[in-house]
Amino acid sequence: MNSKKLAAVGLAVTLSVSAVACNSTEEPEEAGAVAVEVQTPRTGELTVDTVYIGTVAPQEQVYVSPKTSGTVTETFFEVGDTVQEGDVLFKIDDEAAQLQMANARATYESAQAGVTAQNGGARDLQNYQTEEQIRQLKDSLWKTDDQIDEMEDNLGDLRDAGGALATAKEQAQAGVEQAMAAYNAKEQELGPQIDQKRGELNAAQDTVSELKRQIEKAEEEQIEILQAELAAAESSVNVISGELRQMSEELAGSKALKDQAQAGLDQINAQLYSIDASKTQLKSGIDQIESSQDTIRDNLNMAEQAYSITQSEIYPQTDAVSAAQLGSAAIAIDSAQMQLDFCTVTSPISGIVESVSVEKNGMAAAGNPAYIISNKESMTVTFHVAERAKNALSTGDHVTVEREGTEYDGIITEIGTMTNPQTRLFQVKATVAGAGASLPNGVSVKVYATTEKDAGKLILPYDSIYFSAGDAYVYCVENGQIKKTEVTVGLMSDTEAVIEEGLNADSQVVSNWSSKLRNGV
Repeated sequence: MNSKKLAAVGLAVTLSVSAVACNSTEEPEEAGAVAVEVQTPRTGELTVDTVYIGTVAPQEQVYVSPKTSGTVTETFFEVGDTVQEGDVLFKIDDEAAQLQMANARATYESAQAGVTAQNGGARDLQNYQTEEQIRQLKDSLWKTDDQIDEMEDNLGDLRDAGGALATAKEQAQAGVEQAMAAYNAKEQELGPQIDQKRGELNAAQDTVSELKRQIEKAEEEQIEILQAELAAAESSVNVISGELRQMSEELAGSKALKDQAQAGLDQINAQLYSIDASKTQLKSGIDQIESSQDTIRDNLNMAEQAYSITQSEIYPQTDAVSAAQLGSAAIAIDSAQMQLDFCTVTSPISGIVESVSVEKNGMAAAGNPAYIISNKESMTVTFHVAERAKNALSTGDHVTVEREGTEYDGIITEIGTMTNPQTRLFQVKATVAGAGASLPNGVSVKVYATTEKDAGKLILPYDSIYFSAGDAYVYCVENGQIKKTEVTVGLMSDTEAVIEEGLNADSQVVSNWSSKLRNGV
């Protein structure tokens, strides 16, 4: 019984009270009084359990079947043995699987060697050559830029020099014209005089020659006279020659000045021609270099595009093909390993061996159960309930499982959502941990499940409630008298009931029965 009683209080309930004086003896209890025990309602939860019949089964039970067929070479456990998860139960002849694995590994190694040869040193060399070509083309482009800059600087210098020479040429041209004018003037001045002097010189020379002939033929008395004349004539020749030489030298000097000015002009013209030739050569060189730059840029663009295509398209495609080849070879290894693993059959759980259907040197067939293993550390109890009870249950609720007088605590783990077509009941499963061999597989047990509950209500012991013509009432003590109080009863168990109306938490409810209980006593 879950009721919580207050300490029993013997209450003398009387219909009349006698006055007593101080220090007088207590009067005996009057007739009609009754001694009762009272308690206040408790506030809490009232539950009602329903008993069901359940069936016990291991929470984990596996049928271990091989995934390949073959001859059993070894077995390691018998019925009743305890196994741990991962323990080897038996082995199947794996010779064919070993051969398949060897072939798969050889295929993978061959594919790996091909990938290494294709993507290893050859790719590195190709990348190096292309990158080196790009570097050299960029260097050449930078060098040609430097060459063009230098040539343009030189071209500027030549333009400056040509400008200076053009000014000098104008000055030299003016000097030549002045020298030419002076020469022409001198020639006009001295030309006739020179011609005249030459005529005079010729005549004087002729006179000298004639006098010499005469002297040769003259008689002695005439020779002296002729010799005097000859001397005079020769003196005249010398004078005329000197004058002619002076005039010629003066004219030659003027011509020399003219020639010198012309030579200076010719030199300037030669320098200007040389500068023009150099400028033309430089411009031609710049054009050639710029043309070569276009070629270099084209080659650089082609090399960079080829490198980009190789890196972003060709190599990824090649790598994809290589990866596919290696992947296929790896899958073959995994497949061979799987077939090899199939030849060693292990336990998927820890538990007890319930059944063994293979033996050494016998055949194991794929898909046929060879071992049955149960984990009895936790057992599952299955029972069936009506819809009303199913709606009151929740996963995680506790239930009590009873077998042969021993109770075990269980927890609901599964509540079905469909009814059994025959019974129209819902299946419920509860887990019982630590029962071990006390709950063998397949036995029937009682399951106590809470199917009704009411919380936060006033609760009284069932024995404190009276019924008359279907109405419920209790006896309360108020001001020293018994008062019959009608109540509304809610959920009831075998020992307690919920009071919906009629009482409060402080109500003093008579909890023991007496034939003297009357309203107003």
